[in-house]
Amino acid sequence: MERYILLLCLLPAVLAWNQGCISKPVGFGYKTTGGAGGRTVTPRNINELKNYLTQNGKLIINLDRTYDFTNSEGFATSTGCFFQKCGGNSFQQSLAQQGTCNGRQKTTVKYYKAGLTELLVSSDKTIMSSNGRGVIKGKGIRVKNANNVIIRDITITDINPEVIWAGDAIGLDNVQNVWIHRVTTRRIGRQHLVTFQKTNKGITVSSCLFDGTSPHAAFCDNKHYWVWLFWGTHDEITLINNHVLNTAGRTPHTGGWSRSQNFVHMIYNTMDVNPHTGIEPKQGARILAEGNQFIRYAYPIDPGSKGGALAMVNDWKTAQRCKGYFGQNCVVNKYSGTKTPYRWDETVLSQFSKLDRNAINSARSAKCL
Repeated sequence: MERYILLLCLLPAVLAWNQGCISKPVGFGYKTTGGAGGRTVTPRNINELKNYLTQNGKLIINLDRTYDFTNSEGFATSTGCFFQKCGGNSFQQSLAQQGTCNGRQKTTVKYYKAGLTELLVSSDKTIMSSNGRGVIKGKGIRVKNANNVIIRDITITDINPEVIWAGDAIGLDNVQNVWIHRVTTRRIGRQHLVTFQKTNKGITVSSCLFDGTSPHAAFCDNKHYWVWLFWGTHDEITLINNHVLNTAGRTPHTGGWSRSQNFVHMIYNTMDVNPHTGIEPKQGARILAEGNQFIRYAYPIDPGSKGGALAMVNDWKTAQRCKGYFGQNCVVNKYSGTKTPYRWDETVLSQFSKLDRNAINSARSAKCL
């Protein structure tokens, strides 16, 4: 059973998020080179962007404008329900999938078709923005059956934000060596980041802003619930130095089906404002959480999550236990305006120690907080 210990001493000062502390891939994705060595192209429109993303060979795709897919495929209507009615124009609807409409008021849901299918990305690609203006709007990205992809310095936004099941921002589907860096996601209907039920190894997500602020929220409080979902058959993911703002759950939801095996290293992230629940370790999850700061979180760990293994490094005693497995201490988490959760499963350290030690220790050496 979860135990929560009230902080009785002065809360530590909240540290500012240092987005620029990482300049090369660290963690599980440290071998990723993307399209380096290939030619650089700048898509002039959405069709050119789609074509470049799936071309064979190395390519650096420079986004210098907003690529708006929102109405590129028109509207569709489907049977669904009001998942939550908050009054006025604030609501969240759901398509009739996965039982989300059970017991809820049925309605006809209208949405943009473009959001339902992501832009496919093939191997050896770098997707970036040299001028900081690269935006993909109304459609997400799926790296599928691919190796060696970098996505960095872009924004993905406005994918049917009022409709669950009507679009993900970034999906990873049977991939190896992916670095997602300094990406901003905003106003997304379903997951901001998801791995699908195959193997996804060598993944690093660093210095990204996952902004859950939305008028279409599951709890009618402008905070998005569907944020990170990891449930591959073998995931190896580093989440480092990300700013996760105004969320309500799934930060992350890990595991939860019979073949899940998910190794998630959460380190130096700024988990900022969540009045509901955060980490959800389910069956097959193995999560090492160290050096993160949790700010105004009601429950950094979902009290109802069972079946997964989680090691929260919350004191020097547990930090020092890491040395026997990795040759160095772990970093203690910080809490401000919240309760300190207790969840320590040392089998996580044992299992992580069988993975690439360079990946684990290179993340820790970044020292972003």
